[in-house]
Amino acid sequence: MLSSLVSMLRGRAILHMGCHDCGSDEGYLGVKVLNKLGVDVDVREFSCGCEFFGVDEGRIEALVEENNTFLKDYNLVIVGCARCYHIFREFYNIKAKHISQVIYEKLRSVDGNFIGSGEVFYHDPCYLARFHHLMDEPRRVLEILGYTIREFKNNRSNTDCCGDYSPIRVLRQRGAEMRLAQAPRKCVITAACPKCTNNFSEFKPQDSRIQVRQFLDLVDHALNIEIPAVY
Repeated sequence: MLSSLVSMLRGRAILHMGCHDCGSDEGYLGVKVLNKLGVDVDVREFSCGCEFFGVDEGRIEALVEENNTFLKDYNLVIVGCARCYHIFREFYNIKAKHISQVIYEKLRSVDGNFIGSGEVFYHDPCYLARFHHLMDEPRRVLEILGYTIREFKNNRSNTDCCGDYSPIRVLRQRGAEMRLAQAPRKCVITAACPKCTNNFSEFKPQDSRIQVRQFLDLVDHALNIEIPAVY
């Protein structure tokens, strides 16, 4: 009986939107979107070690060992933050997919009355585009859902940083301002990483007509799918 239960548990997916300020507050959106597409996930808050990347890899390895005590019950980690995704790909011995990849895979087999509309400037997160060449899936998701993609001059593997990965506030602000200055005065900007959209939102001028939208918020709206209530 116990071995059968363990077998049933293994193979589940766990969602890790991000650590601390990496976007863990978007976990509810991640679960909502994945559930709409028929993907059941567990959610648990933990640090993957991304804050120590480039600073103390020993701390990352210690966290990997600690996290493996519960990650061993899963065969897939779905990751929302681009930097966290990089850590899972580089340090963990578990299959990891970015949430945009999972959404794209499911959308290819879903027939729906999608209601996405309008132009969206897509910003490539550094850790997705430069490190892992994950650039097409987020764009295809938005296009399938009905949005029209507009591009920054520097895009894909030549993307400019949003600024958030600097620990110095003034540099974070400078990075965000430089990127936002490349967009029209009135537009919608998104990125498949909550750290990017959070940084743009934080440093966008109050009088700006630029809208910064979370990638999953755009997806959730355009899916036009209601999750049945459970009574």
